[in-house]
Amino acid sequence: MRMITTALLLGLAAPATAQTCTLDFTIEVTQGVGFIAPGTQLPGSAEFTTDGRTFRQEGGTMAHYATGRMSIGDGISGRVWTLIATSRGSAADLIGIYAYDVEGLSFAGQTFDGPMALTLFGEAGTRPTTAPPLTQAEWDDMSLRRSFTLHADADMLAGDVVDLTATCSS
Repeated sequence: MRMITTALLLGLAAPATAQTCTLDFTIEVTQGVGFIAPGTQLPGSAEFTTDGRTFRQEGGTMAHYATGRMSIGDGISGRVWTLIATSRGSAADLIGIYAYDVEGLSFAGQTFDGPMALTLFGEAGTRPTTAPPLTQAEWDDMSLRRSFTLHADADMLAGDVVDLTATCSS
């Protein structure tokens, strides 16, 4: 009881079930960097495990701590640290996978070191809960808009996610 009370005071939710996922996706670049021109398709992947720790954020959003890696293209990668999920809000539902400590992309003196985000949107009410998607069908439901971004201080690489396959287990 003391752990639950402490978690409530800190805004933490009760521990959720851990989940492991491997995502393979393709990005069609809409905002290029250097030799990565708009229209270029880049392969990407994310492997991560949520550790069961979650905390509520504003607007009913739930953050799920995670560890793993996300990568795109040739050698651009970063450490996954969280998966964000919204459900049943008045706006679109959201699943976002976020990485930091990104390495592997630098152009004209600008280092693109994060954050790196894979963000999937579904119609409001698509997600019945703020739990991470488990099945391919649940990932496919998040098809209203699918985007990718990798930020630098004054610029970003961005694109649309045109293909995504997921294999998850809990």
